[in-house]
Order: sequence, then structure tokens, then C-alpha cells
Amino acid sequence: MASTNKGTPSTTSARQALINAEEQYNKRIDDDISKLVDCFTDIVRVADNKDKDKFRVAEEGYQIESQSAQIVRSAESLLGLVTELKQHLLLNDTALLSQLTKQRSQALESQRYEIKETILKMQQELQTTIYDLEYVYFRSLKGA
Repeated sequence: MASTNKGTPSTTSARQALINAEEQYNKRIDDDISKLVDCFTDIVRVADNKDKDKFRVAEEGYQIESQSAQIVRSAESLLGLVTELKQHLLLNDTALLSQLTKQRSQALESQRYEIKETILKMQQELQTTIYDLEYVYFRSLKGA
């Protein structure tokens, strides 16, 4: 893939790393899918039991079991690949991460503002209460 865009060396190397990762993922997908198709084809091919002796049927049964195991391994490999891709997306989606960080920051700022307002109200109430208590105390001293 030729690039007409001349970027910084780090951008070019990052782009090349992404291209290599994509090629590796595509190769894994192609390999696993081709194994699945081959195994299913082999199972269908040996499934016909007409005019076969017991030894041949047992042999083909074993072959079907081994092909089934390979199908399971290939399916697990594909599921692992899906998990890797999801994890990569979650960890490297900078737009989503920055949006989530911004939302969290706004929520924390809102909480900070609410707490500050509550403290200011409590301070005002405390000042009023202290003033009232001092008034009552000094008034009781004058009256005594």
C-alpha cells in the first residue's frame, strides 16, 4: 500500500504496524475458516455408511471425531480473535476514551460544585446558629 501522505516517522511506523496487525488478523481468520470448511467437507464425505464393514465405519467414526475436535479448536480460535479485537478496540479507541474521560470529568466537576454549595450553606447556617447562641448566652449573662 503506497502512501502519498508524507507524515512524521512515528505516524508512518504506527500506520505500518496497523497494516501488519490487520494482515495477521486476516491470515488467522482465513486459516481458521479454511480449517472449518475442510473439516466439514471431510465429515460430509465420510458420512455415507453404505456397503462398509464395521472396521471402516469405526475408522471413519474416529476420523469424524478428530475433525469435530478440529472444528471446535478453529471456532475457539475465531472466538479468541473476536475477544482480542474487542479488547483492542476498547483500549485503543482514543475518541471513546477521551469522551468517557470528559464525561467523568464533568460529573466530578458537578459533584464538586454541589459539595461546595452544600458546605457554603452549612457554613452560613453554622454562623447563624453561633450568632444566635452567643446572643442568647450574653443575654443570659446580662439578665443574671
